[in-house]
Amino acid sequence: MTPSEELDFTRFVRAHGDRLLRLARLLVPDPAEAEDVLQTALLRLTRHWSRRLDSPEAYVRAVLVNLAKDRGRRTHLVPVPVDVEPDRIGADPDHAEAVAARAQLDQLLAQLPPRQRVTVVLRVVDGLSEAETAALMRCSAGTVKSNLARGLDKVRAALLPAPHPEKETTR
Repeated sequence: MTPSEELDFTRFVRAHGDRLLRLARLLVPDPAEAEDVLQTALLRLTRHWSRRLDSPEAYVRAVLVNLAKDRGRRTHLVPVPVDVEPDRIGADPDHAEAVAARAQLDQLLAQLPPRQRVTVVLRVVDGLSEAETAALMRCSAGTVKSNLARGLDKVRAALLPAPHPEKETTR
């Protein structure tokens, strides 16, 4: 990589790094592994940086999705912790609500199978269209629709309060 390409790459990471890290964190429940996945995606981008990709952010997003799906295929091999570390986000009282919301979101997403998780994150959180999501996931729009419907059903079910059994009264 030439010095000017390196400077361009650094600018790209500064401009898009936070958003890409948020996406990685939503796709991969473990914070440390999400950072590793993003680093891997950025490393892969450096290999193609000199080609002047039309949309480097889209390239990194596609790599993140593929790495998250690969990770989902091997979760049975490696235990992955999903505990949220609030001290990593910030301990200020102003952030308490954001930390709680983020912990709940992480918990909800961690309950979804990998493909449903990726679909929900790309469609709902990242705001991609069905066609863009299908292209990134290399599947049909129908698969995106069904994964999204099933994933959102599971999220809704997890958000509903548990029904309380009614006590029978005898007369």
